[in-house]
Amino acid sequence: MKPRRSLLPPMPQLKPTRAPGWIAVSRGAAAGLAVLLTCSLAEQRQWGTSLVDGWLFSLAPLPDTAALALTAFAIPLLLLFTVYPSLPAPLRAICFLTILTCCGFCGRDVWQASEQTSEQIRTAALARPLGLLLILAVTGFGVVGCGSPSFRGRSSWLAMLLATVLTAGSFPLLSIQSDAVRPIPADCRTRLIIVPLCPNAASGELSEALSDRLQTAVGELRRHPGARLLLCRLQQSGELPEETQLRAAEELQEIPENRLLIDAQPLSLPVLLQQYEARAVGRDDQSAQVLLVSHWYELSRLRMLTRRAGLRPVTVAARQRHALFRQNQLIAQEALLLLRDLTMPAIEFAKQSRVASETKLGPDLPATDATPAATDPAEPFSESPVKDADAEAWLNENLKRLQPDQNSAEQPQPR
Repeated sequence: MKPRRSLLPPMPQLKPTRAPGWIAVSRGAAAGLAVLLTCSLAEQRQWGTSLVDGWLFSLAPLPDTAALALTAFAIPLLLLFTVYPSLPAPLRAICFLTILTCCGFCGRDVWQASEQTSEQIRTAALARPLGLLLILAVTGFGVVGCGSPSFRGRSSWLAMLLATVLTAGSFPLLSIQSDAVRPIPADCRTRLIIVPLCPNAASGELSEALSDRLQTAVGELRRHPGARLLLCRLQQSGELPEETQLRAAEELQEIPENRLLIDAQPLSLPVLLQQYEARAVGRDDQSAQVLLVSHWYELSRLRMLTRRAGLRPVTVAARQRHALFRQNQLIAQEALLLLRDLTMPAIEFAKQSRVASETKLGPDLPATDATPAATDPAEPFSESPVKDADAEAWLNENLKRLQPDQNSAEQPQPR
């Protein structure tokens, strides 16, 4: 039998179209930016740092409340574009304007870096602002392009995940290069110069890296007569030099004994600054600055940790005489440490929120009234009438308990 022909036209098959590859990259870049902004917002929540001079980009013309509102408003918009790229026209326009505003602040950082740095170090100084500007541009083109029906479709989740990882992972590398060439401000007034210790060489002598740091720190110590030099451990791995070796280096570098401090405790930098800087400079002093002397690849993380202590960091890169042994490995390790410290406030905030949501009263705790009745500790019974209408019933039930015992009545009462 021939199939009966339907009078209605056949329904078109609804097949999801695939979006271009650059749309997936744009969605991944938006997710990476949302992760970085979330870490910046969590750091402000956990440590009380300012978002105006943040580690992502500077929002200097805005007040603190406006910077907080812009950051908190951009995060859900970027996440919404990542999950659902075909946004309605008004919401898409708002998202594009938010990204354009962030591009304006990154462009301001590019202009300042190009004006304040010399030509020799201009490439390194422009690494982070130009990288962020490129990521914002890719995200903005994706928001505009998803308004077209031909670009709406299913994207590759693998490409989105790869773009997210590259966006969040490339930021430490860009930040390491940019923070290494920051100039020293002209109004720098510091009372504490911090030098992180390096592990000893294989022969047991002071390593060449530590010698470079000490020589640079001695020059800064002479430039600031009222400052003191602090040699600290800062949770470094490896066999660190002993105090006798450091005292010998002190005599060799002609450092006065009363201006040298040695702390071998494995403490983090914010805790260490609270112990030493609080003695030298009051916390109410807004001009309090801490000068950090280390190799260029460690300065970005040290700046971020100093800001968490509520102080203004000033960094100086140690002058290297030779390339360090396994320098590429040290840079990769420092990038991982910086990425860990960036995400640590968000992880701590998530843990605290989880503990607070799981905290509740135990099931065996008695329910207490709003106005508990005062009880006399000398009262012989724990029961007491609650209402006047139940007083008679309570007396009838406890009549035998109120009557004295016969044996106790026969006994003579003590005088």
